[in-house]
Amino acid sequence: MRTIRIAILAALCCAAALGQTHYVIDLAEVRSHWLNVELETRCPSGPCEFQMPVWSATYQIRDFAQHVYELRAESRDGQPLATHKLNPSRWSVAAGGGRVRVRYRVLADRPGPFGAFAGREYVSLNLAQVLIYPVSNRKRPATLWFVHKPRRWKAALALPQRGKRFEAESYDRLIDTPVHLANFEETEFHHWGRRIRVAAHGDRDAFDLDALRATVQTVVAEATEIMEEAPFSSYLFVYRFSDDPGGGMEYRDSTSIFVPKPCVRCDVSSLTAHEFFHLWNVKRIRPQSLEPIDFTRANATPSLWFSEGVTSSYAQYVRLAGRLLSAKDFLAHVSRRAGDLEKRPAGRLQSAEESSVDAWLERYPGYGAADRSISYYLKGELIGYLLDLAIRQHTANQRSLDDVMRLLNREYAHQGRHFNDTAALSEAVNRTAGADLSAEFDLLVRSARAVPWNRYLGYAGLRLRSGPRPSVDTGLTLSNPPGMGLIVAAVEADGPAEKAGFQVGDRLLRVGGSPVAGAVETVLAGFEEAAERAVRVRVQREDAEEVLKLSPKRSGTEAYEIVEVQGASAQQLAIRDSWLRQRVGSTAVSGRAVPAGKVKATGSH
Repeated sequence: MRTIRIAILAALCCAAALGQTHYVIDLAEVRSHWLNVELETRCPSGPCEFQMPVWSATYQIRDFAQHVYELRAESRDGQPLATHKLNPSRWSVAAGGGRVRVRYRVLADRPGPFGAFAGREYVSLNLAQVLIYPVSNRKRPATLWFVHKPRRWKAALALPQRGKRFEAESYDRLIDTPVHLANFEETEFHHWGRRIRVAAHGDRDAFDLDALRATVQTVVAEATEIMEEAPFSSYLFVYRFSDDPGGGMEYRDSTSIFVPKPCVRCDVSSLTAHEFFHLWNVKRIRPQSLEPIDFTRANATPSLWFSEGVTSSYAQYVRLAGRLLSAKDFLAHVSRRAGDLEKRPAGRLQSAEESSVDAWLERYPGYGAADRSISYYLKGELIGYLLDLAIRQHTANQRSLDDVMRLLNREYAHQGRHFNDTAALSEAVNRTAGADLSAEFDLLVRSARAVPWNRYLGYAGLRLRSGPRPSVDTGLTLSNPPGMGLIVAAVEADGPAEKAGFQVGDRLLRVGGSPVAGAVETVLAGFEEAAERAVRVRVQREDAEEVLKLSPKRSGTEAYEIVEVQGASAQQLAIRDSWLRQRVGSTAVSGRAVPAGKVKATGSH
């Protein structure tokens, strides 16, 4: 603690801003997953209140105060101050004005992009889970120091640095960057005069830094081309290749992405493009319902289908543009996604808006059951494609969803405003299309009615058809809520999973000896190869682990494929060509072009 006090005093000597808050994180005990945190700030007269956020960016109440231990406070001259807990995440300190120090410990044992982890090899932090903020000074400047950092470790943060101190204009900006401390590898490049940093960490044979840089360069180039700007001076990509839970989390000018290893030849372009496109959609083009951010309760919003789902649409568009994805593979992807939605009974019960509002229920395993909910990611991504086709149809292929995104960027992000949820999105689409598409929003966004796939795909001379396909049945329904891994959402009665002893809420850890770190589709594909054979599955159930033997049985499922409509008109062919090609000029992948008019793709769950 002596080192912390010296650091705080040094910070105070350099800072004159009234109300500024200084944080110091001591890394001396990271091998045991502990962080020692100290903050100093100026309090108003009377009690001073401190708050630990109950959530951050993943749309789940996660009560981060559960990881806080031994909180105490003192005056600037070291006199103990009485603290009173107002609720599980809020404290009151009996200060009569002047500067106050608060010290506490944080258990950082949650690896992955959504958590806080401190260990022997690295520290990865979502700062909202680590830093308590003074309620009265949340909007005032803040600084952050690290002490007892191992000598060879470097720091990856998207914040300006003065000496050893990282600076931010407010608490909200301070926590809007991932923290990665390790002996990581790093490369950088410049695009449109902006600095792009790429930091990668993990076993050296788990990734190819040159290939990773090439992917990032392509994603940055194509996304900024679509949006016609690069609204940052520098941007930071942080990758961790490990057996930790996978996924990505966006920040204002950075992203943290965890990838299952080994990944020397795996494709990280989709997740990279999704997180980078959040630079605009949700971080700058932001729904009013998410503002102001309230760290004490849920910020319910009907717009996650757009902020998250349509961002997924653009992840695929960026890949198309950069020749990281062929037209054939793109349509196979859309086919699978359409099939995923069609196979969920909840698709006729829950709208995209309702799925967005209910996002806060994802922490409960049963919510992910197929007859209980749909994903705002899934339906929102599909809505993005369908609205794009509708706009092209109504403008004789002169405008697209890109024009909607740029309009929202100009009129909201550039003006420091937030859009008024569905009403503003509907208006932007209508203005771009030059037609009233309110009925499209009622159907696709506000209702749970069946999606007329062939109406929209028909604009491009395509249609969706289905038919039986051999498959396997596990009797499991899995969900993948952010920060929780792969969770059993439902167990089919008398199915293979029930016979093996699975229960709702089990978290999958290993399948057949391999760690579970990928998406639901990846795990299910692994079961496809094990039909009629017993697969050992390690699960976490409450605080214990169990090994279950699952024997998937051969079955059948509906396969969905997008195929051409015979005799398509000239406009249909033009829309198809521009939808699949306009961002690239050709659908070449590795130098091989996919001929126009020869597009067929299949997909199934």
